[in-house]
Amino acid sequence: MPHSGKSLLGALSAPVYWLYRLWCRSLRYTEINRAAIENTTDQGRPVVLSLWHDELFPLIYLKRRLNIIALVSQSDDGDLLAGVLERMGLETARGSSSRGGVKALLAAARRMRESGICGCVTVDGPRGPRHEVKEGAIFLAARADAPIVPIRLFMERRKVFKSWDRFQLPLPFSRVSMVCADAYRVECDIRDPEAVARECRRLEEKLEALKAPELPPSPSLLHQLSQAFSRAMCRVGYGFALLLGKLGFSRIRSLARGLGSLLWTCLPKRRRLATESIARHLELSQATAESLARASFTHNARSFLESVLVPEFGLSHPLLDVERPDLLERLKRGERPSVITTAHLGAWELLASLLGDVSDHPRLTVVRTYKNKLMDYVTTRLRSSHGADVIGHREAAFPVLRALRKNGYAAFLADHNTSRSEAFFLPFLGEEAAVNKGPAVLAVRAKALVWPIALIRDGDRYRIIIEEPLDTALLEGDAEEKALAVAAFYTEANERMVRRAPDQWFWMHNRWKTKRVMDD
Repeated sequence: MPHSGKSLLGALSAPVYWLYRLWCRSLRYTEINRAAIENTTDQGRPVVLSLWHDELFPLIYLKRRLNIIALVSQSDDGDLLAGVLERMGLETARGSSSRGGVKALLAAARRMRESGICGCVTVDGPRGPRHEVKEGAIFLAARADAPIVPIRLFMERRKVFKSWDRFQLPLPFSRVSMVCADAYRVECDIRDPEAVARECRRLEEKLEALKAPELPPSPSLLHQLSQAFSRAMCRVGYGFALLLGKLGFSRIRSLARGLGSLLWTCLPKRRRLATESIARHLELSQATAESLARASFTHNARSFLESVLVPEFGLSHPLLDVERPDLLERLKRGERPSVITTAHLGAWELLASLLGDVSDHPRLTVVRTYKNKLMDYVTTRLRSSHGADVIGHREAAFPVLRALRKNGYAAFLADHNTSRSEAFFLPFLGEEAAVNKGPAVLAVRAKALVWPIALIRDGDRYRIIIEEPLDTALLEGDAEEKALAVAAFYTEANERMVRRAPDQWFWMHNRWKTKRVMDD
């Protein structure tokens, strides 16, 4: 039986979707003023994304975590577009100015009001005239009580088609700039045609006012191909890590013993640093300190290798024991924003899987990124395999605050040495250390609970230690005094946990490197 035209177009949506994804993955994106969108959506309120029809191609790939409903015409071309958009995770409302438009607008506005999702409208579509704003975006913004964000997509190298809109297709490996204007609200009675026309002209002026950013010269094609090869190798590396994870926990332990011995032999400076640090801070003999240091090399080799096991681990894993189930259940309820602090202790890499399993609330793991792109890509993919987002500590402040405002979670390794400008100087294992104040400052600003947590090894098993949280909302003093109290809290907690399993801490790190500058 022959297929109808619509069924054929529907069948084409799958290959077109994958072609679209591959095409967009080759592009390099610059985003200007994306905060105009996220400042509203992060509060659970919708916006109307408004753009020209000819600039639509790269936009949907930039949606990230936004939930969007798009207005799509009821034409045959619209069937294909709707199929691709739905595979991208968008909702669609079918209609246009010539057919079914009012019904589609009302349906989209209702979804936006009920669910806080964003609307997306090509303001001169589906048939033009080109770059003349029609009423759809104005009606949608008014009915959904949502601000409008005008958006332009500027494509460095593109194919321009001879269609009514002169549709633009960015060439592979070229650059695309998304420029957002500030959000604004419709200020008219949508029953007044003249007022609606004024709002259309207003939106048109805002779109035309957006200009392409000045960017440095584009890299050569050879450089872009080299970058593409590098990205491909990152994916191969991630696949190899997943394959290595299939070895299981017992084989990883065996490999760790060999790797630990190799590191002990090949890193004499780190070996001396660890031994001397243990002897000084734990007041142990040289022989005992050396034995403990050697054990810590094996444990840290195991931590490194255990990163490939993150996808296999989780709160329900049979090798996991929970020391305070009551505190874990309280943490999982997510009744308050939560800052989780831990140390490079025990199986700290596996903690990423536990954070991912804690809740459906926003979850962030804040890390120091690797300079090696392959290593950074692989570890980021592994750490995020349970749903928690991984973000570099230099870019963490605003994403962490956004997550915490939604009663989310942010996890920090709080035992790194840090620079003087970022530090409180506090006692740690009997000596003053530079303690990163970032987690403390963010916790105070969000009035979060601060949870000290560690995952230590207990023979062949794992034990999660959770201590009673600190409620920053109950602290007294100014912001600096509160942050100091929080930093002291998680530093003391880290010390207790290190003393509990000293052979599992990262002693080869020069924890006390940064010193306070003494006044003359």
